[in-house]
Amino acid sequence: MNSFFKQLKKESDAIRLSTREREVMRLALEEAMRSRHLVKSPVHITPSPLLFFSHRLISSFAFVLVLAVVGSSTAYAAEAAVPGDVLYPVKVRVNEPLRAALALSSEAKAVWHTEAAERRMKEAEVLAARGTLTAEVKAGLEESFDTHATKVEAIVEAFGEEDPIVAADISTRLGSSIAAHSAVIARLGEGGENEESRGESRKLVRMLKERGKRIASAERGVSVKAERSASGEIAVRTFAKDAGTALTASITIRDSDAAIVARIERNASTTLEEAEAQFSAMKEKLDATTSQRTKTQISNIRGHIEKFREDDGKGSSEKEKIERALKDATTVKAFLEAQEKFEGHDLLPAFDVGENDDGDGDTEDEDIGTFPVAPTLPL
Repeated sequence: MNSFFKQLKKESDAIRLSTREREVMRLALEEAMRSRHLVKSPVHITPSPLLFFSHRLISSFAFVLVLAVVGSSTAYAAEAAVPGDVLYPVKVRVNEPLRAALALSSEAKAVWHTEAAERRMKEAEVLAARGTLTAEVKAGLEESFDTHATKVEAIVEAFGEEDPIVAADISTRLGSSIAAHSAVIARLGEGGENEESRGESRKLVRMLKERGKRIASAERGVSVKAERSASGEIAVRTFAKDAGTALTASITIRDSDAAIVARIERNASTTLEEAEAQFSAMKEKLDATTSQRTKTQISNIRGHIEKFREDDGKGSSEKEKIERALKDATTVKAFLEAQEKFEGHDLLPAFDVGENDDGDGDTEDEDIGTFPVAPTLPL
């Protein structure tokens, strides 16, 4: 037991947050404080004279006790741990339950579970790079990932009607993240020397892609094309694929539909800007060919987003096109982060992101289904 605590102290003393990590944490805390407004509860609770501690006091005491026992530096250091590391139990049994407890609203819970699913994928990246992704470890990561992804889907479905914009935002973010990190895991896994680790990496990637397809399928149940009548009323033709049969109908566009597409476009732009900043900071470390190919990928994605803005969302597949731009931007960003993290690996340019296309946004992808075009409905 003494050797465990000595090793624990040694590990925690050796690991420190970088300046960039501290800045990211500070910005996240500031954003959380700005987005949450305190309101006075209409319910008045009279404390029982038989109870000495209130629930709030007990919770606060528990949090202070955790910090006292574990130590704040240890808790922060544990964030970089992966399965097999001495601090990993602190990460998943102390840090993550505390963060989950602080997610009070449905949206906050969905955001947290999305992040937790991403954490499992990032841990798999580290293990794939090390060549230590065993069947047992993969099974544990898959179980945890599935738990969090299922909770995201359940929350999104529950408040999808109440706030479809947020629901679509969270769903597309998770789908894009799965596509990005599964591609990184595939690249890292294939470069490993351990045969078992390579095999388990492939299995994990297949599972992630299947989950991503399921999320994408739920998002693409119906495709629409808007047309405006002489009176100014907007009508649409819709077409969906159900057991191989094209179904058409005429509906009215809701304001939320346009808002959903706008939110996805904004996320794609923000993600690409973050990727551009990261690329700018590290491009001198890359050889000329890799740098140029990565720059071309970023430029193509920027071209798709700008063309989408010029078209003003017109066409039958505008949502699919901007979702693809978000997915590609997320993938490029993930590969840039991985390249910086795993310096001994050649990961760039990003996998499954186009470098040579005509910039019209019509990028072929097996994950994006096509629907038969229905005849225009009379207005």
